[in-house]
Amino acid sequence: MNKAFAPSYDRDSNGYVIFPRDASYRKTLFPRLKLDEHPAKANIFLVQACIDYVSEPGETVMDVMSGTGTIMTGALIGRRIVCVEIEEFYQNIITMNLEDLDKYSPGSKGMVTIIPGDCAVVLPIPVDHIIFSPPYSNILKKKTVDKWSSEHSMGGTGHYSKSSQNVGNLNDFLYSEKMNLIYKKCYESLHKGGTLTIIIKDHMESGSRIYLSRKAKELCEKIGFDAFSWHRWIPPGSSYVGIRRSRGEQVVDEEEIITMIRNK
Repeated sequence: MNKAFAPSYDRDSNGYVIFPRDASYRKTLFPRLKLDEHPAKANIFLVQACIDYVSEPGETVMDVMSGTGTIMTGALIGRRIVCVEIEEFYQNIITMNLEDLDKYSPGSKGMVTIIPGDCAVVLPIPVDHIIFSPPYSNILKKKTVDKWSSEHSMGGTGHYSKSSQNVGNLNDFLYSEKMNLIYKKCYESLHKGGTLTIIIKDHMESGSRIYLSRKAKELCEKIGFDAFSWHRWIPPGSSYVGIRRSRGEQVVDEEEIITMIRNK
């Protein structure tokens, strides 16, 4: 794999990739999707850059925590897509979005497979590459998120982690244990040369940075993955980050894009 990551996008002074806002593009592809249906949708341009970076046309790319199904845009550039999603609410949204994507680009529906269920249970599934964004543990349920924030700034949060088996419902210890299992299942899903790309963001807690990115990399290396590349970008800013910053709290702006490879 000798490609450059996101070669058509500019970088800032820190070398972070500058992806544009995707609200207009998302509305074009998924006209029935409300923009607040999910509190942590991945940027479409970022996801497509990841897909293009690790895979070739005709290969199969899977998202094990698909949310609203942004990964399905890979069908527009010739990839076969597998969406795994635990929450019934989002399973229905993925189905709706796939119907709209097929209207935008006829034939897309035949490129996508939707698998309902907990990825820790349904995996391993043989694919060429995996791209996903693991959630924080139970950060969206912490008491620091007040009623106004929940109702006005995080649309979809109530559906985001409704299932008791959703990783987003677990405390920090159980979160780490389950993510370790999920990374193992991802490893088992990939053949030699297959890649796992993790889109993840550190966060601040009690004034200290919680390095979820380093933890994810360390877990994957213990399982058998080798580190391949690490890139960063700065999202335009979520309501959650904006609220915390307005309170004078420290926040993390950049998001990490970590690609691991199975070499054995």
